[in-house]
Amino acid sequence: MASKISLVKYTNSPDSLKTGIALCDGFKDLKQTDSVLIKPNLVAWDDRFPIAPFGVYTTTRLVEDLIILLKDFGCSRIMIGEGSVQFKKTVGTHQAYEGLGYQQLEKRYGVELVDFNQSKALEFIYHDGQVLHIASEAVETDFFINFPVLKTHGQTKVSLGLKNLKGCLKLSSKRHCHHPESGLEFSFSHIADFVQPKLTIVDGIYALEKGALHFGNAYRKEVIIASTDILGADLAAAQTIGYGSEDIAHFQHYAKRHGKSLSLADYEITGEALSDHVKPLKWDWTWTKDNTGPGIFEKLGVTGVALPKYDETLCSGCSPIANMSNILALSAFKGQPLPKVEILNGKKMKGRPGYDKTVLLGNCIIKANEDNPDITGAIPVKGCPPSESDVTEALKSVGLDVNILAYHGYMKQQSEKYNGKDGYDSGLYRA
Repeated sequence: MASKISLVKYTNSPDSLKTGIALCDGFKDLKQTDSVLIKPNLVAWDDRFPIAPFGVYTTTRLVEDLIILLKDFGCSRIMIGEGSVQFKKTVGTHQAYEGLGYQQLEKRYGVELVDFNQSKALEFIYHDGQVLHIASEAVETDFFINFPVLKTHGQTKVSLGLKNLKGCLKLSSKRHCHHPESGLEFSFSHIADFVQPKLTIVDGIYALEKGALHFGNAYRKEVIIASTDILGADLAAAQTIGYGSEDIAHFQHYAKRHGKSLSLADYEITGEALSDHVKPLKWDWTWTKDNTGPGIFEKLGVTGVALPKYDETLCSGCSPIANMSNILALSAFKGQPLPKVEILNGKKMKGRPGYDKTVLLGNCIIKANEDNPDITGAIPVKGCPPSESDVTEALKSVGLDVNILAYHGYMKQQSEKYNGKDGYDSGLYRA
């Protein structure tokens, strides 16, 4: 029998979600006595430059709707679990819970909030002896509900159900997924083998283009996609933003291991016609032809400095540092060629010949270039991730007259970019 995928238009709470779950028989294997774990997408929290929530975080209103439906079903043991990226030690999952209203849900409905970063880990071998450490609650719960957001992603093209499970990993395993030999999409596609979600619900109230924390652009889409089949949910969700199975490597990895079809024709789609809800979104940022910086460098005539395009080995913790470097390099440009400096990040980039200095951002890229004969003068910036101040000082030391206030201004603008715009309802992110 073909797996069911429901696609409904979000019109009100909690009825829209109730319809979506019913149309895919989402609770068919649920028992009132089950322990239930809801895994939203609360990717990271920033207490200095708040991330505009639209299309980035699972909407709190939908999470509350799900809790109401579970309570109505008779479930009493409900947890919400996430392992948010920590840009600094004092800001993580619990700050995201607080900022998005989850503590009110805890008080109102008696649910338990779990920080996977603090959980006991269970070890799973997935390929050639490689290991994933997964938070125990994610594996041991009776009924796991995966609740991602509809978004594109600069490394994996889409970030949906399969990728949302990366938040169940302990930090060492999150970093391991970015290993240059294992490959990001191959590695995280295995998490579902061990967590095994019973229901995946894709929150498409907003869809995020070029999705990454502060920097994507969200569009009001107002759809909910649900299935007891995680691949089916991801295939349908990806199609609504313009991506087929042939575009997404982690879909292919998962389907091959499980002998599953990558064709939506082999699934039963219920509710709205999928074709009525397709709006292609871009996933990637443009880069210069010689890979020396983002496309705006070419438009403005920035030369001399080189910031090669990030790759899949760049971890979430270091990704803000990579973007900061782009903004800082732009702040140093005054219409004349900048110093011949190359700035690298991630785990596998190699410094190229022809540069007077090579700035290495983070412990991983320092290690990857420790014996690189093409580097004339290495400037290592240690850290995992390195600090903003250390990066700024390193760039100044190689002759780039950077202005950190330009970066702060850019981040403030990103935080406030939806303020006052029609359709962007911040109330969806409060309980």
